[in-house]
Amino acid sequence: MQGDHIPHLIGGQRLYQVVARRIAKLIEENAQVKGWRMPSERELAEELNVSRPVIREAVIALEMRGVVEVRGRAGIVVLPPRAGQVNFDRVGVDVGPGPFELLEARLALESSAAAMAAERATAYDLMVLEECIVQMERERDVVLLHEKGDRDFHLTIAKMTNNAIIVSMIEALWVQRDQSVMWKKLHEHIHAENVRPLWIGDHHSILAALRLRNPDAAYKAMSRHIRNVISELLEADERGRFSEDS
Repeated sequence: MQGDHIPHLIGGQRLYQVVARRIAKLIEENAQVKGWRMPSERELAEELNVSRPVIREAVIALEMRGVVEVRGRAGIVVLPPRAGQVNFDRVGVDVGPGPFELLEARLALESSAAAMAAERATAYDLMVLEECIVQMERERDVVLLHEKGDRDFHLTIAKMTNNAIIVSMIEALWVQRDQSVMWKKLHEHIHAENVRPLWIGDHHSILAALRLRNPDAAYKAMSRHIRNVISELLEADERGRFSEDS
């Protein structure tokens, strides 16, 4: 993916915030240009030479500040200027890591944790994970962001490593996710009924690998799940537009 090796921090600033300012500047420069349209996320990624995840984070930041709005079939829509709108050049408060930065950290930590857990899994651990999946299947009316079964499943695997440092690091990532206003905004674009069966299936695959006490399979199953989450968060709006057109 283009821009994968670009760091998340530039001169102490988060990359998505730097990119958000560049997009805001692009909007300002073209505000009076007749017929100008806001580029798509893919086009912005190519033009600014950064990855799609960074563009998505930047768009969320702009959406939260009332600069743009993501509207299904229409894509990214520039909103009329508002009185007192935030000037990105004056933003000095770090609102925390972006959603994809958190997912990148989870991909590295939780995949390795799953491999360790496969070697140390007990019958009781596997039973607890089964109950977590059952709870996920019951939580059909719960917002994806607040699913307790999902959270408990991942934190149970972390605890199965019997490594307090790994547990504390993974717990910290989930706390940051739960407290992130950007996460909440990003999940507004997720079509829960479309992705829930896929993600529950991913959890069944992780559990199956753990039952086999197969570290490599557990690593790959967890990695595949988190990559599926990343993919859905990137493509959610495009899939929504496709559904509206059909």
